[in-house]
Amino acid sequence: MERRVRILVVLGMIVVLSALMYVGDEPEVDLSVDELMDSPESHEGESFRLHGAIRADSIDSANRTLVLEGETGHILIDYGAVPLPTGATDGKTISIRGEFDMNQGQWTMYADEIKTGCPSKYEPEAVS
Repeated sequence: MERRVRILVVLGMIVVLSALMYVGDEPEVDLSVDELMDSPESHEGESFRLHGAIRADSIDSANRTLVLEGETGHILIDYGAVPLPTGATDGKTISIRGEFDMNQGQWTMYADEIKTGCPSKYEPEAVS
């Protein structure tokens, strides 16, 4: 009888820990530049991940800014709080996590993290 109780207690603890992990880990929002710029007001003040291509000649090392662009929209990125990876060059698709806000009449993402990688990594899979 005691063995059954121990097994039930261990199984109960596993279920509780699994539920806590599920509840505590909310999914991260991942947007493209165009998705964000369709309704920027709805994301003001939020932190999320954004992906797009670095606009040619937009990296300003002195002010630590760059412009990330999509097919139709673009956004200013302030990367003053993080180093710019060496792979982040003109035309390169990057992923940025940070806070989105209005600054002096311009929508700006304040980067907390910048990742470079394969562009297909940031594009959703096609649904057949």
